[in-house]
Amino acid sequence: MTTGTRADQPVADGRRGDHTVRHQALLYGDEREFLAGTLPHVREGIEAGAPTFVVTPGHEAEALRDSLGQDAQAVQFIDPADVYTNPVRAMAAMNAVAKSLGPRPAWVVASDDWSRYRDAIEWVRYDSIFNLSFADVPLRSRCCYNTAVLSSDAIALVRQTHPKILEGAVLRDNPQYREPEDFVRDLDRLPLASSPQSAATMRVLPTELHAVRAFVADQAKRCGLSADALHNLLVAVTEVATNAIRHGDAPVTLRTWPDDGLICEITDSGNWQPEEFISWQPPESAVDSGFGLWGVGMLCDTVQVRTGSNGTTVRLRSA
Repeated sequence: MTTGTRADQPVADGRRGDHTVRHQALLYGDEREFLAGTLPHVREGIEAGAPTFVVTPGHEAEALRDSLGQDAQAVQFIDPADVYTNPVRAMAAMNAVAKSLGPRPAWVVASDDWSRYRDAIEWVRYDSIFNLSFADVPLRSRCCYNTAVLSSDAIALVRQTHPKILEGAVLRDNPQYREPEDFVRDLDRLPLASSPQSAATMRVLPTELHAVRAFVADQAKRCGLSADALHNLLVAVTEVATNAIRHGDAPVTLRTWPDDGLICEITDSGNWQPEEFISWQPPESAVDSGFGLWGVGMLCDTVQVRTGSNGTTVRLRSA
């Protein structure tokens, strides 16, 4: 059964049961609806004397500033480009904020156009895992999605990743919400697009990782990658190739091709996919299990892993 409350009435939601996090989606079609869905939320944080963050593009941030007047001084406005550089980095940044706050609650309004990202599905994954990673953290997060910009397919995914939906003036329980374990498992069943026939290819041998790095460096230069991006990509490719050699089965193959930067794809005949959330959780130390794959996620724009009867594929994008 779907229940509803006024948009400005505090409502707890979370992953399961009585959890602390509120992870809500606002679906809006114009500036009036955006302000109607965000102003009460921001004012609630201000009135609570709590840290209050607005992470929205410039035009939406200005609309909120103007509407808040002097109260805007109590809000920290952040450019989405400084936070949403890649999904794993964004998760790490949120973890850092949560740790700095301790038990104190914080109010967040977040907005960005996920459709502008090449691998937008990984941002949908981020939204789903958010419910798991911060289930017991007192974040009051309202994620804003412009229905005039996003496709109906994108909105359908939003509905699966937020326990509550605000449409109009009513905040409702979301019957379409799915637990992260189930949602992410289905995402990982979606096949990656085939690599192009023109992709440059080489066999990866255990004793010749230096050749792998030279191969990637040569391909990166053709794509105009910066020195920093190339350095990060070489570290990431080496880590993934090493995992494929240690945990997979031969042959291990590397393919690269240009696509708004460079894509590197490592495939093997094994089935070594890690536990599905390990590469999203910042490890406590460099010796923790999963640190390498988490580091790969931090270094590349996106990382996608698929495994099945034909082996495991890890696809890295760097621009």
